Amino acid sequence: MKELREYQKQVVDKVIQSEKDLIICLPTGSGKTFIARAVIQALNAKGRTVVFVVPRLELIEQTVNEFGDVDVIWSDKTSLTGKKCVVASKDSLRTQYKSVPECSVLIFDEAHISLEQTFNLVQLIKPLRVLGLTATPERMDGKALLKGFDSLHKFGVFDELLQEETVSSLIKKGYLCPLKYYTKPIDGIVDIKPDKANGQEISDVQMTDIFDTNQIWGDLVKSYETYGIENGIKRPALGFTNTIAMGEKVCQIFNDAGYNFKIITGEMSIKERKSLISQLKNRGIDGLINAALLTYGFDCPSVSYAFSCRHIKSRPLWFQIVGRILRNCEGKTDAIFVDHGDSVSEFEEPTCSLPILDPCIVWKVNGETKEERQRRKKAQKKERDSLKILQDLDPLPCQMVEVKPEDTWERMIKVLQRLKALNDNLFEQNKEMRTNLENINSEKEKLQNELESKKNKRFIDSEKTFEFVRKNYCFIRNEIYERMHDCTAWKNLSDEKKSEEEHLMTMNKLLKLEINLPFLIDHVQFNRGMDYWKTHWSYRPKVW
Repeated sequence: MKELREYQKQVVDKVIQSEKDLIICLPTGSGKTFIARAVIQALNAKGRTVVFVVPRLELIEQTVNEFGDVDVIWSDKTSLTGKKCVVASKDSLRTQYKSVPECSVLIFDEAHISLEQTFNLVQLIKPLRVLGLTATPERMDGKALLKGFDSLHKFGVFDELLQEETVSSLIKKGYLCPLKYYTKPIDGIVDIKPDKANGQEISDVQMTDIFDTNQIWGDLVKSYETYGIENGIKRPALGFTNTIAMGEKVCQIFNDAGYNFKIITGEMSIKERKSLISQLKNRGIDGLINAALLTYGFDCPSVSYAFSCRHIKSRPLWFQIVGRILRNCEGKTDAIFVDHGDSVSEFEEPTCSLPILDPCIVWKVNGETKEERQRRKKAQKKERDSLKILQDLDPLPCQMVEVKPEDTWERMIKVLQRLKALNDNLFEQNKEMRTNLENINSEKEKLQNELESKKNKRFIDSEKTFEFVRKNYCFIRNEIYERMHDCTAWKNLSDEKKSEEEHLMTMNKLLKLEINLPFLIDHVQFNRGMDYWKTHWSYRPKVW
């Protein structure tokens, strides 16, 4: 057997040194099966028989291939040969629990699944000790995994949680691939309730409507071509839908675009599924679209591009799906996940926008009461409202955006710092504008004083007033006549009214010219001249 990594040794040592019933949290891709084998061997060395329980029957064969020489409980025809390690599923063990040797240790894989069934098996078998393995030690229904005395802990079978590593820490240590996570924010999707009560996700009917409304279908191929193909080399792809019908539609979209995608479902035989997974591993096909099947027990490290057409409201399920592509593989430098259903919006927190990469993640192993859930939902709503405000202050592109494990408050501080800098700049601009306005007002006052001074030096001149009216009245009135002549409203006036209006307009224009005259108008003489020309003016067209 390969040598254990340091963190794997620590897990094994703590399990063996303890006598408690432990639930062991190990991120997907951390070597859970490898650790389980080491724990089993250590317990076997102490004379203990270990029964390793998988959640589904089809995972038995995969586990046997990994563990090697073990006994298997398949059905009522099972005959144990006395080996110290036995592999069974919960269903096969339910009818064959009496075949389990006394003082055995039970290890439940994916220990957060079927909690009541786990509890019942423990009550029937009464093992010496119970251990659990999972990447996500919590449940959406709020049931506790740990033992307790209230209704919340009714089916708890473990004493405490053992967690040595997180996804974030294993990526930093190089044991998992760096994750790049992309999504297209869908406004209001968090407020949509699933069709089914206590549903872990929005139904395919609801998702189809959302994809239609938000024009997401076209993003499937576009995103694959943008993030899943580099220099003509296609990343092995894995897509997630929650029904076969939607899976077939997604598969058809890719095939119509010239790619080779196939659908894999729970209705297929194990042999058919293994064949499809093998084709994906060997690059015989470009991608697989699965219908709510490969969230547990799927192992294909070469997959480096995954996308989801599901909107998931269960954090454990979301972790399991995203974690499918984080395993290391030769030639694999990173893993890309495209969240077309915007599931991440359900789990964003003030301290981490991408919780799967949260180094301080806290699991609800003690369950969650209805009141606690309501408080959490209210807090999450406040957080989403804060994020909406932040989005208004610091808008992201409407198209696909990369989500990083960024502290929301750090982002808010950065935005506020930028707004402060803008505000300081506006303050300086305003200060400069006020200075310029003061200069303009000062210059205006100076010009007004100069004008007043000029005006004060002028004198009333009767003769010049007479000449001014004589020279300009006819010219100005001709202009007014020509301008108004073709106006429809003007044509409807009587000749007398036209004459009166033309005369008044001429007089007003002459008076406005006074400001530029070197003398002051003698208004008595001005009025005489105006009266004279009013009766003696006649239109004379210009001679060119």
